[in-house]
This record gives sequence, structure tokens and C-alpha cells, in this order.
Amino acid sequence: MKNFLQKFRKFVGFPFVFLLVMILFLGVTLGTAGSTATTGDSFELQYTTDKNWSWVVFKVTAPMTEDEEGEKKEVPVRLHDVYLNVGTIYSEDQSAIMELQWGTASTEADGHWWTLSKMKKAVLYGGTPQGALEDSLTDAAAAGNNDYNYVYNASYRWIAPFGVDGLEETSTYRTLNSSPSYFKLVLPKVGSKYQNVNVLVNEIVFIGEVYEGNKGTGEYVVLPVEIDSRTFVPAEGKAEGDALAGALIDRQEMPSFSESTFHRYADEEVKMLMTLSEMKMGNRYVQDDHYHGDTTYNSLGLNLTYLGTLIFGMSPFGVRFFNVLASFGILAVGFFLVRSLFKSDKAGLLFAFIYALSGVAMSLAHLASPIMLGVFFLLASLYACHHYYAKGMKKSSALDTLPLLFAGIAGALAILVNGAFVIPVAGVAALFVVGVIKQYKKNRARLDEAIAFAEEEKAQGIPAVSEDGTESEGNRKVRTALNKYRYDTTAAISVFACSLILGVFVLSILLALPVSFATIKIYDGTFSGTSPNVFKVAFRLFAAGFASDGICGWNYIYPIFTGTGERYAVTLGIMNFAATLLGLIGLMFAIYRIVTLVKNKAAIGEYASVIIPLAGLVLSLVTGAFAGGAIAFVLLANLFAFMLVSGGDELFAKEGAKQAKAAFIIKTVSLALLALCFALTAVFTFSIPLPASFMAKIF
Repeated sequence: MKNFLQKFRKFVGFPFVFLLVMILFLGVTLGTAGSTATTGDSFELQYTTDKNWSWVVFKVTAPMTEDEEGEKKEVPVRLHDVYLNVGTIYSEDQSAIMELQWGTASTEADGHWWTLSKMKKAVLYGGTPQGALEDSLTDAAAAGNNDYNYVYNASYRWIAPFGVDGLEETSTYRTLNSSPSYFKLVLPKVGSKYQNVNVLVNEIVFIGEVYEGNKGTGEYVVLPVEIDSRTFVPAEGKAEGDALAGALIDRQEMPSFSESTFHRYADEEVKMLMTLSEMKMGNRYVQDDHYHGDTTYNSLGLNLTYLGTLIFGMSPFGVRFFNVLASFGILAVGFFLVRSLFKSDKAGLLFAFIYALSGVAMSLAHLASPIMLGVFFLLASLYACHHYYAKGMKKSSALDTLPLLFAGIAGALAILVNGAFVIPVAGVAALFVVGVIKQYKKNRARLDEAIAFAEEEKAQGIPAVSEDGTESEGNRKVRTALNKYRYDTTAAISVFACSLILGVFVLSILLALPVSFATIKIYDGTFSGTSPNVFKVAFRLFAAGFASDGICGWNYIYPIFTGTGERYAVTLGIMNFAATLLGLIGLMFAIYRIVTLVKNKAAIGEYASVIIPLAGLVLSLVTGAFAGGAIAFVLLANLFAFMLVSGGDELFAKEGAKQAKAAFIIKTVSLALLALCFALTAVFTFSIPLPASFMAKIF
């Protein structure tokens, strides 16, 4: 059995096991990232004024089917409800009143037929009202004021705000067969005053229940709908206005009301969605609108998230796609970085296991903010710089400088995800400087050796170049060493510095272009023509990383999403208890390792494998203390702690039989505990809905 296990390990090897871990991690993370159901384009419904009324009229009909003879006929159906997906509410407090009027007449009268509606007006709030506003709403409900439906956290989720269920079951209002129904979506007057607020609407869907006789079957269908000619949208022409309003019905799919982040967005994600919506709206600007959005992340994070929506639509999967890929990239780069630091596949594999089962790696990957992207680019830059520090360059050719080119660009990209990454990137640059000094000294020593060898040849009477033009070995060594001494350091500094510095400045300008209009709306609240100052935009986006707005702060348990209703999910960013314990063990190992090296008077180079992760941990925590999006830096600090414990297991096991046995026991127990904690918290990691009674007992 022992021989079989040895042969199996030799055949399989740690890289093969790591490949399986990578595939499994990517499959699970992508598969649970979110739904691909999208709401398509958006339409800004504008408030009414004395001079300019704005409304959208929908013509809703019964669906058609074919009988056995191929003849089309109407499906017996009655309206069940009208569902709305609202985007940004363009008011300072993110609240608005919306009305859906209902009529059955088809004449182009003066609009009186819309009064047949008995639906309620919807009072929409982008968040949850607090203080006096919440008290006033409670008092209004207690007083029997049932003219309005109050909807909280209304933005970017499916809601049914108009009270269709309040209509009498016997009313002909629900019947759609034989004649269509007409619906007029409008921002109404409040008393005698007009609302000074506009609303971005993503989609409206009319749902009907199939009937047999006078009895519902419980089967629900999306009803056919089209924009009616009586729609009026302020635009340059009637056709353009109707085309803009068509965005309201461009994705007619059955809404999902699952209270889980697989179908719904967390509150922090809504800020990102507001920014993405403004990017899609381009330079459309309304003077009275109050624009809202993300004020934490730099241009690259916004652009990659937006790219995900271009590929997969404005859906949970689309906005989280690149964040998931970044989480997967962290796993891959982390493996190779740890392997490079500690010269052990086993250490890299242990890091991969800890990271994959840490819980927070998957939960934060499922958050539609570019948290993981910056961490990935930083680790990639660190890996390339450590490769240079450890191995140097064989020669100053274009091919051999590629790792440093990659390191500089990756560092620049990290900063372009969040400006606060400039601090840990400075730490990476410090490692590069140490690498330059190390390679400079090494090349100087080679040159001195070559010169000494050439002097020895000269003393023996061997000419540097013989009469037939043959170069002596000493002269060749001096020439080769001199070229390496002169050009290698210069090439390394030039490539890394230029790719990092120019990468930050040039890419910040280029990547700021797609997000310029959205940034000006959100930050300034004013709009100056169609040529925004891209330099000002780039600086604003960089400085945002040092603000406290957005995803900042960290608790051991970070609440991402909490649903409502009979069954709902609670999504938490939980750092696995066992992973935290392993991180603490890693810190203890770092202290032990440094003390041991000092005691043994080890060469300075032997400290690198411990000092690099330790310095990264400190810089990450320092940055996270004040940066916007601090979760990214606390996660980064944990990753460095995982590196320490992974390498510590390998180095400690080599110190003797007792140490190897102790390391094996600690590692086995920790991994078992890690897997157990991951399984126990999986319901919160993957946002699985549970009965409200059960959730109430936990929370």
C-alpha cells in the first residue's frame, strides 16, 4: 500500500492536484455567480410640467396559440400583476412617486378614460427610509391612508408596486381577451404640485394567469406588449421618442423574486449598477437630475465591470463575471508565487486549499464591485518582481525583460482598479529596487572575477587578441561581464519604471474616456458640453480610492445581502474561522523563522521568503485603515498570512522528524477544520434561501 501511494503521488504530482483544484474552484464560483437574466436597455421617465407632459402608453393583449389544425387563437387569460424594474431615482433622497393608469378604451380622447384605473400610486425609495420619514409613513398607514404603496430598496430589483391584486376579481379590468388593455406609465402630480424628480426604468413586464372558464389554472405567462402611438416622450421627433421608450419592453422575461444574490443585487452593488447605467446612457444629461453611483473605484474596475454587462447583459452574472475571473486568477497566481517564494509545489498547493476554502474568496467574488481585480493585479506584479529578484535576467533582451514589463503594467492596472493600491504597489517597487541592487552586486562580482582572470592571463603572456584575431578567454569574459554590468541594470530599471509610471498615466487617460460622462454626472452634478476634461476625470477616479465611501471597513462577518419574505437568503463575507487560525499560525511562523535566522546568522537573502509576505501584510493593513474599498486590502492581508503558513509548513517539516510530524498533524487537523467550517457556512457563502422562521432563530 505504501509503495502504491508513493507511485501514485509521483505519477499525479502536486501540479496535477492543483489543476483539479483550479477547475473545481472556477466551476463552482462561476456556476454560483448569479443569473444571466437581463433587463436590457433603460429609459428615463421624466416628470410632468405645465409645458411638457411625458408618458408612455402600453398596449397589452392576450397571448396567441395554435390549435391542432394550425389556426391561431387567444389563450384565455386575465391580468395577474404588473412588475417593474426601476434603476436610479434621480432625486437627492432617491425617492419618487410613480403611477400606472389603466383603461380599456381605444379612442384618442383627452385622457379621461385612464381614470378607470383603481390601482395605487407607488412611492419608491432607493433605500430604506430612516428617522422622521419612516415615522411619517407609519403614521399614514395607521391613519388608513391606503392610496399609496410604499416600496423600499426599489432600485434594480423586480417589484409589483401598483396594487393590481386590489382590483375586484369580477372586474372586467383583468380580462384581456377580445380587446386589449392600455396602460399609461407616468410620474403624477402630488396634490396640485408636480414632482421635480425623474426615474430611470429598466423594464416593465405584464403577467397574466391562464384561465379555464372562470377559474385560474395557476399557470402564469408574460403578456404580449407594445408601445402605443399615444406615447409622448420629449425628443427630437416622435419616432425617436417611441424608440427610446421601447427600452422598457426589450427584455420580456418572467421575473424572478427569489430573495438570493443569485437573482438579486446587494445594496453595495446598486451603487455600481447606477454607474454602469450612466455609462450606458452616455452623454444624456438632465439638468435637474441628482446622479448617484460608485465613488470608490478607479476607471479599470468600472470598465471591466461594464464590459461584463456588454457580454452577458445587465444581469447579476454579467456585472460579477470579471470579479469571478479575478478570484480565480488570485488562486493561480498565489500558487505560483508561494511556490516561487518557498521553492515547493507542496507549499503552493496548501495555499490554494486555504484560499479556496476560506469562504470569503467565493463570497466576495460574487459581489458586483471590482474588489478582487486589484488584488489579482497586485499579486501578479509581485510574482513577476519576485521572479526578477530571485533569478535576475539572463541578458538584456526584449524577451528577458518581459517579466518586468508585465510587473510594471500589472502594478499600474492595480492602481487603475483602486487608487489606494498605489501604496502596496510601492512595496512591490521596493522589492524591484532590492532586486536591482542584488543583480548589480552579482554582475559587479562577475566583472571583478573576469578582470582578475584576464590579469592572470596577461601575466602569463597570453595576448588579449592573437595575431589571427582569436580573442582570449579572459578578454571574452571581461567583455561579456562588462556588457551585463553596464546594460542589465539599465534595461531592468527602464522597462519596469516606464511600464509602471507611463502605464498609470497613459492608461488612466485612455480608460477614463468610457466612464467620463458618468463620472462628471456623479461627482460634479454639472455637465459641460460633450468634451469633458479627461484629466480631471482621471484624477477624480484615482482620488476616490482614498475616500471612505463605498465598500469599506471590515468585520469578521461582513453582511453583503439580507432578503425578506417567507424564504430568503443571507449572504455574508465570512472569513473561515480555520483560515483565520491558520493565518495566525503563519504570523507565529514568521516570527519563529526570523528569530531562527538571526540566531544562525543567516545571509540576508534567506529572509526574503518571510519578509516579503510579512511586508505585504503590513502594507495591506495600513492601506485598508483609510482606503475606500478596504475589504480588498484586508483580504490581501489574509492572503499574505496564508502564504506564510503555507511556506512555514514546508520549512518547519524539513527541520527534523519531530517537527515534520508536528507540521503534518497541525496541517491535517487545520484542513479538516477548514473544510468543516466551509461546509457549515456554505449556505451564507452561496446565498441559499431558507425559511424565515429558521433565519430568525439564527439572526
